[in-house]
Amino acid sequence: MNRAALFALFILGASMSAIGAASAQSVEVSTTVAFESRYVFRGVQFAETSIQPAINLSYGNLYLNSWFNLPIGDDDLVVTPGGEELDLIAGYSASLNDLISYDIGLTYYVFPDLASGFFDVLREDGDGLGANTLEPYLGVAFDAALAPSVYLYHDFFLDTTTVQGNVSHSFPLSEKASFDLGGYIGYVFDDVGGADYLYGTASADLSYTLSDSGSVYTSLRYSGSDIAGGAVFDDAILGTRQAGGFWWGVGFSADF
Repeated sequence: MNRAALFALFILGASMSAIGAASAQSVEVSTTVAFESRYVFRGVQFAETSIQPAINLSYGNLYLNSWFNLPIGDDDLVVTPGGEELDLIAGYSASLNDLISYDIGLTYYVFPDLASGFFDVLREDGDGLGANTLEPYLGVAFDAALAPSVYLYHDFFLDTTTVQGNVSHSFPLSEKASFDLGGYIGYVFDDVGGADYLYGTASADLSYTLSDSGSVYTSLRYSGSDIAGGAVFDDAILGTRQAGGFWWGVGFSADF
């Protein structure tokens, strides 16, 4: 078992221990396990075929999420080192009024297969021991047609600022099935090197509800960007490459 898988099991075990310590009425839990033919993030492909498990905890307006990307096979480590990834997310989301809600939080990106310990962060001056980064974010969402939202991110260690807009809409097909469309477009500002770029992704999901707490989906996605060869990400994670084209995925989610 590789280090990322061991790390994933550790975090999942710790999360489940936290669940057991709280009452079922106070903490809401959801999980997802997905298979993706590519792992694409903001117009950059970090891995090919991957398993992506996640566990999400919420307590009132507070939430804590853990998400993993675990590449399948050794080829991904040669083509795109950095494909193993753990994202830890903590945030607070609430409504301002009947129309507007906000979301504020922090993401810590960990890359176990780049010889990075949990606290080894990227340093542009060469003093850093790894590639891990920290990124706060702020989002505003509107209760309107297409469920629009806008998010602002700033990565302290990559020195990048990202603005992203999102839209989505669901078409009910039956009592249990739906056809879900979504998309986002964003722009990354490289605060140091000036390697700014534009990216976007569109998705179409067919979802089916199995029970009150479980559902499955299959998806088709398209990503594009004007980034050249990975640009700013190449400074931190060698081998990442521009993503353009289609990929697909399947997944299962459950609530507890």
